[in-house]
Amino acid sequence: MIVNPKAGPTNVARKRQTLEVVKSVLGECEIRGLETRSREEFMACAAELAREVEVLIVAGGDGTFSDAINALDSETVLSFLPFGSGCALQYALDLPPQLTRVAKRIKEGQLCLYDLILCDESRKAFMASVGLEADILQRREALHESGITGPPAYAMATFGSFFTELERTDMTIELDEEALVVPNAVTAIVTKIPYYGYKMKVVPNAVFDDGFLHLLAINSGWAEIVGGMANAFLYENKMGVYRKAREIRITMERERYAQLDGNLYRKGTSFTFRVLPQALRMWC
Repeated sequence: MIVNPKAGPTNVARKRQTLEVVKSVLGECEIRGLETRSREEFMACAAELAREVEVLIVAGGDGTFSDAINALDSETVLSFLPFGSGCALQYALDLPPQLTRVAKRIKEGQLCLYDLILCDESRKAFMASVGLEADILQRREALHESGITGPPAYAMATFGSFFTELERTDMTIELDEEALVVPNAVTAIVTKIPYYGYKMKVVPNAVFDDGFLHLLAINSGWAEIVGGMANAFLYENKMGVYRKAREIRITMERERYAQLDGNLYRKGTSFTFRVLPQALRMWC
């Protein structure tokens, strides 16, 4: 098991205590990664550990798992122990809320094959977006640099991005043989899973293993977006333009940030995505 020391609200000492209980369920399992001090060290540790084990359990949040899949080759068999805050992947894999129950499921698991997204022919992901969500992450990182962290930073970043002025730009989205024009777009989501964090069902038609990318483009007004978010929490989102395709290219008039699995990616006017069928080998 490789553990991100920075994932979730608990400190390293508390993580060690929790993981010892998880380890008692799993049986023979080494715990590493808590000593890493940077994202680069964590990814290097994951790559080294993957060469020594049959199944590598990644303990952390969505961003942690994303770093792991980009540090490893496609033959590595992974499992996921949700240690982050929102953990969209936890809901996509239908994992129970108790870590000991997750560990029991891993111990009794079987091999499952899921698709991934290849972004700009360079980085793998299971959930991406261009626009609002990435703007929130960019603002949150700026707040972190000024010493504001945790939930207050996320709340302030969301307020700054969402409630002051929704940044918009015209998007042209090419999907296989179709061209879709979305004026004044707030965000375009390209995903393999239906959920965001905290079990928000944002793209309800998304399927993890169907060989397609799932697009949701939103250019709704402020009131409709608020209502859509509430529906996503309680039931499922119904706003936006939905399509599915194997390849998607998004171009914009104005530069916008993109995010991959909750990690800030880059800023630009053009992004490409294509599906990688059965590229993720999971023991679950």
